Amino acid sequence: MKCRWLPPLCGENKLQTEKNASPKKGGCSQRSRCDRADEPYRFAAALDQCVTASVYPDSIAVSEPSVPLLVKVSHVPDLSAGISCSFGNLTEVEGTVDGNQILCVSPAAKDVPLIPLEQDWSGVELRLNSKETGQMLISTEVKFYNCSVHQLCLSCVNSAFRCHWCKYRNLCTHDPSSCSFQEGRVNASEDCPQLVRSEQILIPVGEVKPITLKARNLPQPQSGQRGYECVLNIQGVKHRVTALRFNSSSVQCQNSSYLYEGMKISELPVDFSVVWNGNFIIDNPENIQVHLYKCAAQRDSCGTCLKAERRFQCGWCSGEGRCTLRPHCPPTNPYTTRWLHLDTKNVKCTNPRISEGGTLVTIHGTNLGLAFSDMVGNVEVAGVRCSPVEEGYIIAEQ
Repeated sequence: MKCRWLPPLCGENKLQTEKNASPKKGGCSQRSRCDRADEPYRFAAALDQCVTASVYPDSIAVSEPSVPLLVKVSHVPDLSAGISCSFGNLTEVEGTVDGNQILCVSPAAKDVPLIPLEQDWSGVELRLNSKETGQMLISTEVKFYNCSVHQLCLSCVNSAFRCHWCKYRNLCTHDPSSCSFQEGRVNASEDCPQLVRSEQILIPVGEVKPITLKARNLPQPQSGQRGYECVLNIQGVKHRVTALRFNSSSVQCQNSSYLYEGMKISELPVDFSVVWNGNFIIDNPENIQVHLYKCAAQRDSCGTCLKAERRFQCGWCSGEGRCTLRPHCPPTNPYTTRWLHLDTKNVKCTNPRISEGGTLVTIHGTNLGLAFSDMVGNVEVAGVRCSPVEEGYIIAEQ
């Protein structure tokens, strides 16, 4: 038995068999069972004869309701009886038919679907329903999107939808004309205000230092807008520091010092952000961090101090017996320093101490005594007296 798909104008979307008593108007069937099968596109005998549809635009901003949607269909029978457009279970509206084109109007503002959290769009099934049969002709998807969920320029312009960033309003919108200034409209990643990676930012704890950062496209605050700040999140506490915008490609967090608790942490990576006008965040795509460090943490001896990475510029202050930066190790006189570091010629830590031992050493030889008592108090290794173990003693040999 040969079965073929009938476009929905032929009736229900069910499998038809020879046992059916009456012809159906849709579904999978034999040609003889299809009403008016000889009319154009009433009976589809091949996959490429199936109804297809495309809709433009296929995405709509949630703040832009009642948008005309043009649906182009192919391989459809005569549609003069009319088409209705239904959007999921939201609304159903009359469609305007013009040949193989159908005009549907999207839902009004009150009927626009809610968008799930942490998502900027929600899909809705658009169904074209035949008024001749009451059956669905075909369906496609329309996406409703919300640009305003994006809080940063890069995520805004990299959205899959037609989103634009207003950098002077710190706002993501589908309507660029709503931006305050023409030059404030951004729709490409390379035009977003953003920090640029440079050298690693190292700040010794307690040292008063500025932090200079490279950037791109930094906005110049307009009249009534506040300037720049750096915000560091140190062990859960936010520290705000005034910053100075030199130009569109450079900003500096002004002189400040920073602290963190504990001597078990020698280096602490700190998340930070550059903001302007109070809470307008500059993108940090490279996740640049500030690295706070303490020379003395976990370095309580000359050797462990000099093992510290050179980038920290730590050294051993022999006069005070601590690991520190050079400015904090006072010289004995104008010509002599007590600060040791790896760049010092013939650098050597004094007063070595052995804090652990007890290593078992097996000695093989000849004439190693005739009794264990001959060994007690009489064995040295490299000038260090050893304690013989009787269980391992072999007369004259071990």
